[in-house]
Amino acid sequence: MKRPRPVVLLLSAMLLAPSPVGAWPADVSQRIAKDALRLLPQSLAEIFRTHELEIFADARASKMKVLPLLYAELPKGRLSPSTKAELGQELALRAKDLRGPDFRASVIALGAAYRLAVDLADPAVGEGLGSDGKAGAIRREFYAFVSANVDKIPVVVVSPESMRLELDRIPAFLDEVIGKTPAQSTMLREEAQEGGRVLRAAEIDFRSPVFAVASTAYSRSVNAVAATWIAVWRKAGGDMQRQKPPRLIKPRPTTIRRDE
Repeated sequence: MKRPRPVVLLLSAMLLAPSPVGAWPADVSQRIAKDALRLLPQSLAEIFRTHELEIFADARASKMKVLPLLYAELPKGRLSPSTKAELGQELALRAKDLRGPDFRASVIALGAAYRLAVDLADPAVGEGLGSDGKAGAIRREFYAFVSANVDKIPVVVVSPESMRLELDRIPAFLDEVIGKTPAQSTMLREEAQEGGRVLRAAEIDFRSPVFAVASTAYSRSVNAVAATWIAVWRKAGGDMQRQKPPRLIKPRPTTIRRDE
C-alpha cells in the first residue's frame, strides 16, 4: 500500500484546520451574515433565510481550498496575488454552480461562502494587536464585549459602490477591506487598556473608542459579505430587480469622555 505523500498530508491538515483563534466568534460571524441579508436583493435574501441552518452547517464544515490561505494572511493586512487568484476562482465556481442542475446545493454553498469575507475586517487578528499575553487578554475581552452588545451595534453602509462591483473585482475589493484592518488593530491595542491594565468587557461602554473600533469593524464585515454575495449572484444571472439602492448612513460624531 502506498504511503501518503507529506505534501498531501500537509494540504489535508490545512483544509481541515479550524478558523484561527483570533477570528470573529461563531455567534458574531453568523450575526454579521444575517445583517448582510439586509443589503441583498430580496429574492436572494429570502432563499438564504429558507436555508439558514444548512448554510451555517456548511460554513462550519467548509473545506474551500482558499480558506486557510485567507486565514494565514489575516494578520498581515494584505492578500497575496496567489490568494486573490485562488479567491477569484472559488467565487467564479460558486457562480457557475448556480447555473448548474443542483440549485439548492449551490445556493447553500454560496451562503456558506460568507466565511471568505467575514473575518477580513476583524481588528483582533491584526499584527498591530501584538502576540503577547496582553494581546490575548484584549482579544478575549473585545470579543466578549462584541458578543454581548451585538444588538446595539448599528450597521452602516460604508461602501455603497461595493454593492455594484462585478465578480472579477471582488478579490481586489476584499484586499482593500483587509488593508484597512491593521490600523484598527493598533487602535484597539491602545484603547483597550487603562494604565497598562486590560479593560474587562463590562468596563467598556458606548463612549469608548473600543466601541468605535467594534462598530466600524462590524459594518465593514457586513459590507464585505454582502458585496461578495451580490457579485456572485449577479454573475450567475440572479434576480437583481428588487435590490434597494444602498444608502450611506453617516454616524453622528460623538464626544469621548473618560471618567476620572
